[in-house]
Amino acid sequence: MASPSPAAPATEPLLHEDPVIHGRRWFLLAIMCLSLVMVVMSVSGLNVALPSIQRELDASASSLQWIVDAYALVFAALLLPAGALGDRFGRKRALLVGLVIFAFGSVVAGVATGVTQVIAGRVITGVGAAFVMPATLSLLITIFPPEERRKAIALWAGFAGAGGALGPIVSGALLERFWWGSALLVNVPVVAGVLAAVVAFSPTSRDPQATPLDPPGALLSLVGLGALVFGIIEGPERGWSDPTVVIAFAVTAAALVAFLRWERTTAHPMLPLALFQDRRMSVGSAVVTTAFFVMFGLFFLFTMYLQFARGYSPLSAGLATLPMALTLVGVAPRSAFLAERLGTGRVMTVGFVLVASGFAVMAMVGPATPYLVMALALVLLGAGLSLTAAPATASIMSAVPHAKAGVGSAVNDTTREVGGALGIAVLGSISSAVYRAGVDLDGLPLPAPVGEAARESVGAAAGIAERLPGGAQLAARAGDAFTDAFNAASLVAALLALTAAVVVAFVFTCRAERLAAADEPALQPPAPAAARA
Repeated sequence: MASPSPAAPATEPLLHEDPVIHGRRWFLLAIMCLSLVMVVMSVSGLNVALPSIQRELDASASSLQWIVDAYALVFAALLLPAGALGDRFGRKRALLVGLVIFAFGSVVAGVATGVTQVIAGRVITGVGAAFVMPATLSLLITIFPPEERRKAIALWAGFAGAGGALGPIVSGALLERFWWGSALLVNVPVVAGVLAAVVAFSPTSRDPQATPLDPPGALLSLVGLGALVFGIIEGPERGWSDPTVVIAFAVTAAALVAFLRWERTTAHPMLPLALFQDRRMSVGSAVVTTAFFVMFGLFFLFTMYLQFARGYSPLSAGLATLPMALTLVGVAPRSAFLAERLGTGRVMTVGFVLVASGFAVMAMVGPATPYLVMALALVLLGAGLSLTAAPATASIMSAVPHAKAGVGSAVNDTTREVGGALGIAVLGSISSAVYRAGVDLDGLPLPAPVGEAARESVGAAAGIAERLPGGAQLAARAGDAFTDAFNAASLVAALLALTAAVVVAFVFTCRAERLAAADEPALQPPAPAAARA
């Protein structure tokens, strides 16, 4: 692997010493966080609109799944190439291009009159998001001085989580007055404001070495990650042994093995694999994947549970997640201080214990459970996710040289998206299986095809109940079955988080923490791999 020349990093790390940039760094952080929140909200916010889309476009359960997952599929598959392009041609330019594509996709989906157009718009939006998200974090690395970088990253990570919680609130408020497309078109004026601010105030930042691109690596990563997310999405619907799903995972294995081999041998790898020998990168990536597995799974199921099982309106379902959003924004910035004082491993272990506690509470909610109990669970989840995702993101970025900040950010974002897609697929699959096995339609006057549709999903049952005379009984039974399904998925998430806490505590032993403290100053970029060797 070719190593950068000693003088190469001189321009990039000193960007934060420009007095003008230093003076506007917190304003730029706000702009980057706003861009980030918009991207994350496009995942969770649309969950609230799914019942409305199902009614107005007569969408099937599979179509609804793809409206959500088409975005995640393209987003995850393109993150690494998009991050590398940002490093090569400029992160500001990547952010601007991504914002324009994101806005265009929002318009295409927001004015759609059919499911196919909505999915196409979501694909375009995912392309834009793949350029936006890594650019925001990689720009922050160059804007903030080392002593403030961990706090800035913690704030960024906190808003990444808060965006998931705020999405249902914004979408729910819009759906109270407007049609479902407003939940997508709201992005357009926000993008216009962010574009103006980025053009006027953001500095230009790129890899000072102008490292050649890696087209074979980009193609292999795109195919491998795309096939992986496709298999994860389709597994619950088709069955994990379905030939299409098996082929998708086979393509994943072949493409990713080829990608690893290529990246080891090429002179200019898109993703230097030596980075993963650093525990900050490898463990941080695993923690982020696990944290977003449980978080995206929660957002996907919780808003549906509130609407279908407890009768909340879209706005009420969105507002119900507010305790989690406030906790994420409040606790994430403090995670940097705690990690420096107590050690990253201890903080992340406590975080996973809090996540497990929150899901344990969710696993016990029932029809008569007061909302305050669920609010307590959301606060525990928000605090736990802040103490896991924020320090893990800082660890990942501390392991990456400044010249590769875009790729490092893309690795962080890819783990988020793959973890989120896995969470939606696995926890969604568990809840669907429990619902189908537990819904009791005996004694209801339903024709066989209608009964089969009601057994398929709680959304279908709710739609049928609205059109049938005396459908309240069907809605109540479906709601009870979905409550059991939500409890079961929450229990699985609690066990996973508890297992993660044990693993992180084992990996970060007291001795390892002392070694890390001596070897890992606060977010100083490590020497290039060749220099360390």
